[in-house]
Amino acid sequence: MSDVTAVLLAAGQGTRMKSDLVKVMHPIAGKPMLGHVVDNLRRAGLEDIIVVVGHQQERIRAYLGNSVRYAVQEQQLGTGHAVLQAAPLIDEAAGEHVLVLYGDQPFIGPELIRRLIRAHVEAGAACTLLTAEVSNPAMLGRILRDRETGAFVGSVEYKDATPEQRQIREIWPGVVMFRREGFTGLLRRLDRNNAQGEYYLPQAWEFLLRAGEKVQALPLATEEEALAPNDRVQMAQAEARLRRMINERHMLNGVTIINPDATYIDEEVEIERDTVIWPFTFLRGKTRIGRNCQIGPMSTVVDSTIDDGSTVMQSVVEESYVGPNCRIGPMAHLRPGCYLEGEAEIGNYAELKKAKVGRGVKCHHHSYLGDATIGARANIGAGTITANYNGIEKFHTEIGAGAFIGTNVNLIAPITVGEGALVAAGSTVGPRAQIPADALVVERAPVVVKEGRVARMKEAWRKRKENREGV
Repeated sequence: MSDVTAVLLAAGQGTRMKSDLVKVMHPIAGKPMLGHVVDNLRRAGLEDIIVVVGHQQERIRAYLGNSVRYAVQEQQLGTGHAVLQAAPLIDEAAGEHVLVLYGDQPFIGPELIRRLIRAHVEAGAACTLLTAEVSNPAMLGRILRDRETGAFVGSVEYKDATPEQRQIREIWPGVVMFRREGFTGLLRRLDRNNAQGEYYLPQAWEFLLRAGEKVQALPLATEEEALAPNDRVQMAQAEARLRRMINERHMLNGVTIINPDATYIDEEVEIERDTVIWPFTFLRGKTRIGRNCQIGPMSTVVDSTIDDGSTVMQSVVEESYVGPNCRIGPMAHLRPGCYLEGEAEIGNYAELKKAKVGRGVKCHHHSYLGDATIGARANIGAGTITANYNGIEKFHTEIGAGAFIGTNVNLIAPITVGEGALVAAGSTVGPRAQIPADALVVERAPVVVKEGRVARMKEAWRKRKENREGV
C-alpha cells in the first residue's frame, strides 16, 4: 500500500518492564516486539515505515537497519510530540494517509491493519481510530460516544477522566489513521494543557471534530489484539498466546505437535508437512525443518536447517545444516558451522563444530570433531577427538572417504587421513601427519608387565600408612 505511511512509536523506555532493555526490543517468540509490528505492517502491504526512536536507539537501528526511516525524539513529551518528530518525513511521503501505532503491539496483525485501512479509505474519513472493548481498561484512554446515537464524540486520557468516564470499557489502544493532507499542521497545534503536561495525539482528532471533519472510532480489535504487554507477567501471557497461535498454524499446515503446551517454536521457524515435533522441543530463530522429520523430545534447534527425513533426538543443533535422512542423538551437540550431507549418524554425546560431514558418515558416541572435513562413509570410533586448538590457533583435520578411525584416537591437527585408511584404537597421530590412502596406522606404547608387583606395592603403602599414624 504505497498510499499509506506508517509511523511507529518506539522511543519510550517502558519503565514498568523494570529492565535495562528498552521495551520494544523485548522478545516474544524469538523476535523483538518491534520486529513483530514491522513484519505485520509489511505483510499488510505497507512499504513506507517511519520509526520514532529515543531510548537505546542504537539497538533499534542495529536491528532494523535500513529497512525503515527514522525520526528521533530526544525528550519523551507524549504521543503527539513523538509523531511530531516524524513530521518532516511525513511531509515528504507520497501517500495520502498516515497510520500511527505503537512499537509494542505484536498482536495488531496484518488482516486487522488492512481492515482498518479499508474502512478509513472507504469512509473518506479525516481520522479513523481503532478501538476495542476490554474487561479491564486500567489506565488506558477511554472512548467517548453520544449516549443516544453511539456516535464518536471524543476521547479522554485516564488521568483527565471523571469517575464516570473511567467506567467506560471501550479504549483506544494507540492505532489511528489520518488523512495526510494537513496532518502535520494539526501536530504543530498541540498543547500541553492536561494533567500530564504532555502533547497528546488525541488532541489532533479533537481539532478535526470541532472543524466538522469526519472522525470515526471503529471497534474492530479484540481485547487480546488491543492490549500490549506492559510488565513481565503480561509478557509471559503474550508469549504463551503467540506460541499457541504459532503451534496451531503449523498443525493446520500438516505438522504433528504431540503436546503443543510443551513445545516452543519461534515465529520465523518453517516446518514442512508430516514432521513430528515431540514435547520439550525448542525451535528457535530462522530454523527450517523439512518433511517427515522427527524432532525431540527435549531437543533445541537454533538458526539451522534439518532436511527431509532426519531425526534429532534429545540434542542441540546450532547454526548448522543437517542433510536428508540423518540421525542426530541422543545427547549430541552440533555447534555452529556444521554441514552434514545425507544419511549421516551422529550419536550419543558426540560434539561437532565447523565440521563438514560426508554422506553416510557414522560418529556414534563420545567423540569430538572440530574444524574437520569427514569424507563419505567414514567411521569415527568412540572417544575419538580432533585436537584442533593449541591455545592460539585453530587447525584443520581432513579424513578421507571410507576411512576407519578406531576408538580413543587423538588426531592432532593439522592432519590428513587418506581415503580408506585405518587408524588403530588408542593411537595418537600428528600434528602435520599425512596418512596415505589405505594405510594402517598404529601408535601405541609397548605393554609392560611386572608380575607380582601389586602385592609388594600394597605392602609398601601399608607400612607408610602405619608409620604416619604412629608419628
